[in-house]
Amino acid sequence: MAQTDEELQDRVCRACNATYQYPVLKSTATRFYCENCMDLPAGVRATFEQFNKRIKALTATVQKLEQRTTPASGK
Repeated sequence: MAQTDEELQDRVCRACNATYQYPVLKSTATRFYCENCMDLPAGVRATFEQFNKRIKALTATVQKLEQRTTPASGK
């Protein structure tokens, strides 16, 4: 476990996309999931992770489409 602040890393949870520090002494957080998500059953965590990936992909697609249409509407 981390002995100093220099050893702590900011991580992003794969399931809920929350930022958390890892490793923290006596925390159930892992490299991939925050402490809150580690309390969930594995199947629920896996489902949230799939939804989170899909949301990120859809957000990126929407942003690309907005970038394509914004310059065209300005003319």
